[in-house]
Amino acid sequence: MRRLLLLAAATCALALASSAAAAPKHKIAFRLDYDAPDASTGCPDTEELALMMAAEFGYVVVRTDVSTVLHVDVRRVGKDFEAELSAPDPSGNGKEWRWRTDKQGTCRELAYDMASLVRLAFGPRAWGSETPPPVLAAPPDIEVGRPEIHPVAFRMPEFLAMIAPGSAGPTSPGSPEGTPVQVSAALGPVVSLLGLPSVAVGGQGMVDVRWPRFALAADMRGVVTPASGIGPRDIPARTSFWSGTILPCARASILDICGAAAIGRMTFHLEKPGSLSVSDGLLVGFGLRLAARWNFAQRYSLLFFGEGIADVRSVVFKTAGPESGQTVEEWRAPPVRLSLGTLFSIMLNE
Repeated sequence: MRRLLLLAAATCALALASSAAAAPKHKIAFRLDYDAPDASTGCPDTEELALMMAAEFGYVVVRTDVSTVLHVDVRRVGKDFEAELSAPDPSGNGKEWRWRTDKQGTCRELAYDMASLVRLAFGPRAWGSETPPPVLAAPPDIEVGRPEIHPVAFRMPEFLAMIAPGSAGPTSPGSPEGTPVQVSAALGPVVSLLGLPSVAVGGQGMVDVRWPRFALAADMRGVVTPASGIGPRDIPARTSFWSGTILPCARASILDICGAAAIGRMTFHLEKPGSLSVSDGLLVGFGLRLAARWNFAQRYSLLFFGEGIADVRSVVFKTAGPESGQTVEEWRAPPVRLSLGTLFSIMLNE
């Protein structure tokens, strides 16, 4: 299935490159020296890697009728993958170009990084002139009896180009071209240690979009206190809390460091609601989340996180005396909410 998707993406890119008015006048080509690791690692084979590079350039760059060779050596480093690439320097100075990639959790994600890296290192931006250096220049194409074609302008919608892994999507001058994107969804249990009248347990769902160095996530959470009792007088009541959080994250090797902006509602469920003065409260807070990710399969991973949220306002639980009618403060929420949780995550795209 992956090979069919890659073939479709490469075919689409090649078709657009041949029919669009801005098709490249000058092309490069090289042979690929790549021994694919064992299939159980999830690494693409030579044909798939060549298709990924064709999708990046918009035409076939891996050929057998040229002398320039791109060497690719993929190896495992602990539970991650990294690659070392080498080829003649594109500046034509006779030296050798070498590059070692960053570590990635999956071999397929590493392959997308390699395709983008080759596009940056050997694409038009690296030539410094209108034509590529002789060491990279592709042999001229021979066309016989090609009919005249009237090109039709076509532009892929930007949101599709950005979410398509390995495609030649829109880029900015300061960002890598064709940055790989991962979209995943996760579910799991969560425990609220501090912030409610007692320890609360519940569940959480999360969706995140991940780039090589950045991630953006959104989650929804619901917890409830199993034990009944609020405040020093142990008012017979339970507390529930629903919240939503936006999480911009910086990615390290296995750790995500995230800022958190949360909004939620705390509700008190009394056995005798007649004496209740305040029943619920809206909370807005900001904080930090640290999440460790364990990739135990190509598409599946476990996340373990700890989180602290400082609320802008404090919820106060009050009751009214049946005789005096005066309100009594029974419990005040602490300024910080602390939570721990585990999430089972599945990658939605490959």
